[in-house]
Amino acid sequence: MSSFSPDLVICGGGLSAKACALALAKTGLRVTLLGARPVAALPADAYTLRVYAINAASRQLLDQLRVWPQIPAARVQPVRAMHIQADGARLDFDAQQEQAEALAWIVESDAIEAALDLALGFERGVHIDAAHAVHFARTPATPGWQVHTADGRQLHAPLLVGADGENSLVRRSAGIASDTHDYVQRGLVTHLACAAPADGVAYQTFADGGVIALLPLAPLTGRPMVSLVWSAPQALAQQLLALPVDELAARVNAHLAALGAQHLGPLQPAGSVGSWPLQRQLARRLVADGVALIGDAAHRVHPLAGQGLNLGLQDVQALAHTLQQRRPGQAVNDPRLLRRYARARAEQVLALATTTDALARMYAAQSPVPAPLRALGLRATNALPAVKHLLSRYASGLPYLA
Repeated sequence: MSSFSPDLVICGGGLSAKACALALAKTGLRVTLLGARPVAALPADAYTLRVYAINAASRQLLDQLRVWPQIPAARVQPVRAMHIQADGARLDFDAQQEQAEALAWIVESDAIEAALDLALGFERGVHIDAAHAVHFARTPATPGWQVHTADGRQLHAPLLVGADGENSLVRRSAGIASDTHDYVQRGLVTHLACAAPADGVAYQTFADGGVIALLPLAPLTGRPMVSLVWSAPQALAQQLLALPVDELAARVNAHLAALGAQHLGPLQPAGSVGSWPLQRQLARRLVADGVALIGDAAHRVHPLAGQGLNLGLQDVQALAHTLQQRRPGQAVNDPRLLRRYARARAEQVLALATTTDALARMYAAQSPVPAPLRALGLRATNALPAVKHLLSRYASGLPYLA
């Protein structure tokens, strides 16, 4: 460790942290990635629990980092269409109509992380340190931060990148406050085997029992499969989690008509069930003196739009672009650079957080918006191709690439 003098230290071991280390190293910076460990090998005949809908901007970044080609193609499912139903109305998106290769790509979290681990293994500009940070202190003698690790060492970080999740120690140490709204919901995820292929179509409905989405998965063992993401009110979520997996599948089957996906049933359980609490959390600032936040350390949004990881990866793209554009001799912790990064991310983060929050509240059980008015809005959107194109383009993240 003493022979490696980093330009910056990234704290965190998740996807955004690993992607950030790789992206910044490719700009010529020397990076210490603190608190990261390699992901376990992927099972050959099953999907791991967490999957993401990768948008076009995130795929472009992973392509540029030479990560995307390392994800097994057999585990990647392009989404060619999406059908949203609520209150008797329907909204459809189609990749062909948008002249896009796909609306998104459904990929396991572990498959992306394994590909990142492989790429990082060949990147000389990254030093991976498995120790976790336990304390940060400003260094009065030199600009930057003193990082204290769990195994008793101290590292100097001219720039500290917080990629350490929703309970970010970096964010708190930098004195950056965050605003949190608890949706009093839990997100439930599991995989289900289908009676017929989903054929690259994603389904979503806003129901009394929350937001239910079925995401198509590539058939690993010849069986057509979908991944369930159910954003359920807290009390219902606890009931669902207490059910045997076959009874949970039966509860999902009861919603297939509301999803417009009757042909997929009957659904059968094909894995374990996981859950997590749903909150909106936004850091009041993305930067401080010698600190930049990315990923969940900076923002968490409701999963109904599937944009959480995409926001984190676009943080990575913006930070790498900003630091790559610095003038000769300009320090990586120059406040002007950090403010430029914060400005580059402000619009998209605020817009997506506001939109997902508004939809979550509008379709909540105690919503002040009557169902007929919600249905009218959904039908009107579906009848306006220009509006649908704008929404699709916005979700792709492409307008925000530099």
